[in-house]
Amino acid sequence: MHSVECDLGVAAIVRRARSVLLVRELHGRYEGRWGLPKGYVDKGELPRNAALRELKEECNLDGTVLGVQSVRERLLDGTPALFIAYLVEASPEAIPQPNDEVSEARFVPVEKFSSLEWISDAMHKMALNAVNSKQALSSIDYEADRGHPYVLHTLPEAWGGCS
Repeated sequence: MHSVECDLGVAAIVRRARSVLLVRELHGRYEGRWGLPKGYVDKGELPRNAALRELKEECNLDGTVLGVQSVRERLLDGTPALFIAYLVEASPEAIPQPNDEVSEARFVPVEKFSSLEWISDAMHKMALNAVNSKQALSSIDYEADRGHPYVLHTLPEAWGGCS
């Protein structure tokens, strides 16, 4: 196998009914724009764990990864750039609390999505699809069996498999 440097970002998609947890950026080039709780993966960190870390840092919420909802890939100055959005379950009673990176963190109904100024069209589409589609790649954690971080994201087995 050949390794390559990669720009790797993640997001947490937390749904409640027909709403998604969104954050409004406080600083930088996306200041004032809306998106999912997101960030970069640190060296030695699984992307799914980075998504949970970012959710905690930006919204003070804990969660559990249910699966992969969306993947965006592109080239950024000739370097592969991947962005993985994980479907995350959080306590229904938990109230998001923004940190110093975001000015707001709240559940926004899908009907309000079109009136927001989004970080990107791709992030808007990820949030929209999370509300309108109940399917995601399931996550199976094999770490306990393997003795090291090892997670499989695959289609749910509900359809019965191959014949």
